[in-house]
Amino acid sequence: MSEQLAGGRMSEQLAGPTLPVLGKRVVLTALRESDIERTAEACTTPDAERFLDTPWPYKRSDAEFFIREFAPSGWRGEHDERVWAIRESVSGPLCGVIGLREGLREVGFWLHPDAQGKGLMSDALRTLVGHAEGCLVWPEVRWRCRVGNTASMRVAKATGFSYLGIREGEWRNVERGPEHYAVKTNREVPEALPWPPLE
Repeated sequence: MSEQLAGGRMSEQLAGPTLPVLGKRVVLTALRESDIERTAEACTTPDAERFLDTPWPYKRSDAEFFIREFAPSGWRGEHDERVWAIRESVSGPLCGVIGLREGLREVGFWLHPDAQGKGLMSDALRTLVGHAEGCLVWPEVRWRCRVGNTASMRVAKATGFSYLGIREGEWRNVERGPEHYAVKTNREVPEALPWPPLE
């Protein structure tokens, strides 16, 4: 998920989804000022360096920009990515982030380390893909991850994405490398391949 946006100004209010999107285990809401610290914690781990398409080295100022400017400006229509906070309750702490990029019809996500291993991301992805299909009228939702990110692959497989193999992808806008690709759609996917072993 990209956090880069040229220009823009700090918004007085954090624009975001008006109503929460309810899953079975998670609630998807707007990001809040109070989420900055946990965003910075999540995006400075070794796994974040390896697998997230975010600035590196990641600084607290990157988290401030993401929450105060990038995410709200997407909801104002200034770019094509809409971002939701993942929580276990409406007033609960940030567990992670999930976003839809309209131009690419692509989903991206991450979880804070202390929220991992609970099945939250599978529920968040299943919930948001349903939201995309029902509300945004997308014919399909695409997913990708860097080779080696088996946790993300497990989530995509568990939520019914069809695996399309490995392709060369752009990384942090400067580097290219191999990525896994998959798609979620209501149609048959004749080009789908078996998912690789995820142990």
